[in-house]
Amino acid sequence: MTFDARGVFGTQLPDGESAWINKTTDRLVEKFAAERERVGAQIPYIAHDGRYDENMAEVFPGWWVNGFWPGILWQMTVATACLDKKAAADAANGTGNPTADRAANAVLFGRSERVRVSGDDPADPKDRLADLRDPHEPGSLSRLPSCAFAFAAPAREIEETVLYPVLADYERVDHDLGFIWLLSGVADWRVTGNPTARIHALHAATMLAGRFNPMGRFIRAWNEPGREGWAIVDSMMNLPLLFWASRETNDPRFAAIARMHADTMLRTIVRDDGSCNHIVQFDPETGEFVGAPAGQGYAAGSSWSRGQSWAIYGFALAYRHTGDRRYLDAACRVARYFVEQVKVTDGLARLDFRQPDEPLDYDAIASCVAADGLLELARALKEAGESENCADVVDAAGDADSLTPDWCVSNALFMLHAVDDRACDWDPDRDGLVQLCSVEYHDPERIHIPIVYADYFFLETVLRLKGLAADLWW
Repeated sequence: MTFDARGVFGTQLPDGESAWINKTTDRLVEKFAAERERVGAQIPYIAHDGRYDENMAEVFPGWWVNGFWPGILWQMTVATACLDKKAAADAANGTGNPTADRAANAVLFGRSERVRVSGDDPADPKDRLADLRDPHEPGSLSRLPSCAFAFAAPAREIEETVLYPVLADYERVDHDLGFIWLLSGVADWRVTGNPTARIHALHAATMLAGRFNPMGRFIRAWNEPGREGWAIVDSMMNLPLLFWASRETNDPRFAAIARMHADTMLRTIVRDDGSCNHIVQFDPETGEFVGAPAGQGYAAGSSWSRGQSWAIYGFALAYRHTGDRRYLDAACRVARYFVEQVKVTDGLARLDFRQPDEPLDYDAIASCVAADGLLELARALKEAGESENCADVVDAAGDADSLTPDWCVSNALFMLHAVDDRACDWDPDRDGLVQLCSVEYHDPERIHIPIVYADYFFLETVLRLKGLAADLWW
């Protein structure tokens, strides 16, 4: 199958890219099916010598990365279910018949870069997995094809036995509830209609909203004493949980908190040149801005590449949820800055864009997240350009009018190829796909290692281009 990106991103994929996307999708299915057999319902984090030898469910069940393996499992559930349906359509229409193949693709995949999964509306005609849900037993996995069930079952087990119990431990819950629950409970609800998962995710959203500081209009990061006034750029990726909760409950409080926090991040995180702070600090009593301490990058005032990538994707998502063109402008500014920086190193991001020349440390996670964010930005730019107020959107967006969907997609592919060529271990007998990932600049023991959330964002980005990615950030 090939995917016409023009319908979603306002651009045509360059010659040869469809073949690469098809091949890479096949390799991803093989890689993660093999990992699933070894890992199952454990929660991986960092692979050592080709093995995930720590189970975060036992080591740190509240760790912020613990939603990414369930996210991989749910993305693979959707992708393999759709591929199974396509295979059935091919068989019905005659395998190898190009005309029939195109017709089957048009019916199955339509013109969306993500699979529409709507657990809240089983009758949605655009929902491509609706027929795989049991109308008499919401949340049942019984109708999934075996290839998809094999991924969904461990994802469900992790959510119910590990992630939900953590919500009862106040001191283990922090600002990263969105990372955890959008990719687990919300995913389960959307894919299977599981009502229990919906309640779990709403519980998580309520706890995230409870971290809001009304004086400074920010969501507090971390729980350590002395950090009561800290907020971080990563938090932008957690806001979709609040926007989702507002829609689910018809309660505007969640979305209001998300917007106020996004406004504060826009004012204090994004610099004029498009680079970003990682951490910003406020007086928790008065809300007064205090400063921007050093974070996981080289130093205060530097440019931690993964933080820049969170800003691209996070502000693009904030625009999608609100239509506020200031967020689109911010995403464009950071995107332009990021791409200028990664071109210096042929698409693979340095750990910090302002680090010393030596040693040359990379963080492939940043390239994966930024590529994913650029596809979201391409979608946003296409929608803005097609809106009734097109001229107003372009003019008001400031930086947005200098970028195009084509620019976003081509640079996303540029970074994906860099990661594929220089940082991927495709051996299905080894755990961990994306290598050259780095936790932080001043932690030499955890530089250039495979980390599970790089795999998630690489997978999601490729599946978006293929037309198979579940829409888990909406």
